[in-house]
Amino acid sequence: MREFIFVVGSTASGKSEWALREAAQNSGVIFNCDSIQLYQDVNIGSAKPSKEDREKVPHYLFDIIPPPQEITSGDYRDLFLSEVKKIPSSVPIYVVGGTGFYFLALEKGLYEIEEASNDLKLEIEKQAGSKEGLQRLMDEIQNRDPEYAQKLHLHDQYRIIRAVEILRSNPSKTITQLAAEKKQARGLDGSIRKVGIRWSPSDLENRIRQRTKKMLEEGLIEETDQLLKRGFEGWAPLRSVGYKEVAQYINGEIPRGQLEEQIVISTRQLAKKQRTWFQRDPEIEWLSFSK
Repeated sequence: MREFIFVVGSTASGKSEWALREAAQNSGVIFNCDSIQLYQDVNIGSAKPSKEDREKVPHYLFDIIPPPQEITSGDYRDLFLSEVKKIPSSVPIYVVGGTGFYFLALEKGLYEIEEASNDLKLEIEKQAGSKEGLQRLMDEIQNRDPEYAQKLHLHDQYRIIRAVEILRSNPSKTITQLAAEKKQARGLDGSIRKVGIRWSPSDLENRIRQRTKKMLEEGLIEETDQLLKRGFEGWAPLRSVGYKEVAQYINGEIPRGQLEEQIVISTRQLAKKQRTWFQRDPEIEWLSFSK
C-alpha cells in the first residue's frame, strides 16, 4: 500500500528540513503542499527548498505555474494525483506545506464549486480585517448555512473567509449541500500518517525574525520589484505574506524602517491561523522542538 506522510505546521517551523531528513533516510520523495511554492519566479519570499536540497531527494510540484497564471485547490489536487501516478507505490511520499485547505482537498476530496474572483477575495479579506467585519461575515454564514456555521469559531478567520467565498460564488447552494455532492468522495489511495512540527511561541518568533531578515538580505525587495515591473501586481503570490508588505513599501505605503517588523507581524498572524487550522485534527502526531 502506498504511504503518504503529511508534514504540517506553521510557517517557519522547519517542516521542509524535517521532511528532507526523513525522505533521505527512507528513500522517499517530497511533494509540495504550499500554495505559493507552486509558482515560478517567487523564490525568496516563498522559502522554497534550495537547489542543493532538491538534489538530495526528488521534489515535485515546485515552480510549475508561471505568472500570471493561478490555480485552485481543485487544480492542485489534479496535479498531485497526476504526478503521484508516476511514483512507484513502494516509495514513501512526504507531502509538505502549510496550506491546510490543500491537505484537506487531498485527504477528503472536493466539492464542485465556482471559485471566487480575485476582486471578491480581496473584498472579503478587507471585510475580515476587523473584529466587527469578521462578525458580519460569520453572521452571513449563519444566515445562509446555519448547519455549517455551527462548525466554525470566530477565531478561525481562514475558514470563515473561505466559507464566504464559496457562498457568495455559489449563491444557489450551501456548503452543507455542496459537501454532500463531493466531486471525489474517496480520499487518497493509500495510508496517511500526519506529522506536525511545532515550536514554543518565543522560539517560533525568533525563527520568523531570522527568516525575514535573511529574505530581505537575499533580495526580497528586488525580486518583488521585478515582478511588479512585469505587471503582476494583482497576481495571487504577490498578495501573500512578505510579498504584500514589500509591494506596499515599493508603492510608498510602508517606510523602509518599518518593513521588516511588518513582515514579522504578518508572518506571526499567518502562523497563528495555520496553528488554529491544524490543531483541530486529532490525527496529527505533533513533534515539539526548542532551542
